[in-house]
Amino acid sequence: MTYTIKLPVFEGPFDLLLHLIKVNEMDIADIPISEITKQYLSYIDVMRELDLELAGDFLVMAATLIHLKARTLMPVPPDLEEQEEEISEIMSARELMRQLVEYRKYKEAASALREREEQAARVLFRNSTFTLVPDDDGAEISVDIALLYKAFARVLKFVDQPAYKPGISERFTVEDKINHIEDLTRSNETVDLMRVFEHCLNRAEIIVTFLAVLELCRMKRILIRQDAAFDNVIITAAEGQLEYDTEHPHSEP
Repeated sequence: MTYTIKLPVFEGPFDLLLHLIKVNEMDIADIPISEITKQYLSYIDVMRELDLELAGDFLVMAATLIHLKARTLMPVPPDLEEQEEEISEIMSARELMRQLVEYRKYKEAASALREREEQAARVLFRNSTFTLVPDDDGAEISVDIALLYKAFARVLKFVDQPAYKPGISERFTVEDKINHIEDLTRSNETVDLMRVFEHCLNRAEIIVTFLAVLELCRMKRILIRQDAAFDNVIITAAEGQLEYDTEHPHSEP
């Protein structure tokens, strides 16, 4: 069975940059190129680990950031010709900032319009009719993707096994991992996300387990939260799921 996971990921490289600037409480006018480049490339690496399709403009932005970072680490050129080149590179950084400011204005305006649209949608006029659309397999995951990204990156950081281990024939599927996660949430009120991955043997198994977490989020069968900035990420069964599991236990093969 093939699982297609739709994530509310960043719409483009500027969207990702604005997110990194926001979470780090940076000023667009004073972006630390070295740090923002490191975080940007880290996010790209995780996208590759998950085999998510990378748009070309994400990679172009990555190359631009690496180039600007390299220029900031180089000594000041001694001759006039190289000084002029340095000024040109500084202008490139300023142009990046200008485009970020413009993009932020666009995002804020789009957000305001979307909020007004949602407010209008909640108003029912006399003689109005509406139809409830049932949830289907194409529903997107309603979850904080930045939170999941940080959690997944943390898991990968503590795993040093190679992607494949000769001699290990154990097979695992997304369905197997879904059952494992639901067993944990049925027997525990809260489950540390790291516990879900503690018996994974390699990166391949970690990715399959992570896909199972995403699938459970999509089906609204688990909730994911982080109570404070540096707390562990917690998984709980969605409201009503425990009662359902009690009435409809998994059938044994």
